Amino acid sequence: MDLRPVKNKKIYEEIIAQIQSLISAGGLRPGDQLPPERELAEKLGVSRASVREAVRVLELMGLVEIRVGEGTFVREISTEALIQPLAAILALERGTFHQVYEVRRVMECACAYLAAERSSPEEIESMAQALLQMEHYLEQNILGDEADTRFHLAVAEGSHNPFLVKLMHTISDSLHQVVQSARRKLFETPGNAQKLLEQHRQIFEAVREGRARDAERLMHYHLVFAEGELAKEINSYSPDGVEKAWLDARSSQ
Repeated sequence: MDLRPVKNKKIYEEIIAQIQSLISAGGLRPGDQLPPERELAEKLGVSRASVREAVRVLELMGLVEIRVGEGTFVREISTEALIQPLAAILALERGTFHQVYEVRRVMECACAYLAAERSSPEEIESMAQALLQMEHYLEQNILGDEADTRFHLAVAEGSHNPFLVKLMHTISDSLHQVVQSARRKLFETPGNAQKLLEQHRQIFEAVREGRARDAERLMHYHLVFAEGELAKEINSYSPDGVEKAWLDARSSQ
């Protein structure tokens, strides 16, 4: 195992960087056991306390697993381990409302394109059921935001890309927490529910028929429309505009 003496002031960070590098390069593979704490400290030229701190952080990052009485082992890198830091960024960073929607456009347009190429009959049926639920809610004059979310997640599932699916859940949860009231107003604004339903229907038809470029384009149009309408609603109850409402909502979580 190729480890170098640590000279950085933030010792535990360099320990983490070296172990991450070994994992990335294949020097440490899933299931491999790290050397004991004392041995690591000697090889790195650091204190055992620094090694202990680094290992705790690596465990939080999902890269290693500490087994009581056995030692520390490299974990199989899962989708969750890669997505968790991104979820933390969304939860803690004060990105603006429009910046988050930019991420949605990049991600969900890709989902729509891939779903048109890859969706199984079962996934197409899930999208269809979400549309039927939206239609039912519209007929009953019931808020349809849950069915809306269900449709977008079904499209993500159709991409057959687990990273996109996890990111979709993260983005969806984050937006739901901070703009829930405005989202309700978006659906309650006369005419919007029908427009949103029709946009979803067009996206669905493009995905079902395998028209990837059309699915991508229609998803982009839908998200631009939703962002604009949602921004109006946020602005309507925030005297300082969209960004202040967004940041205030995030800081109150």
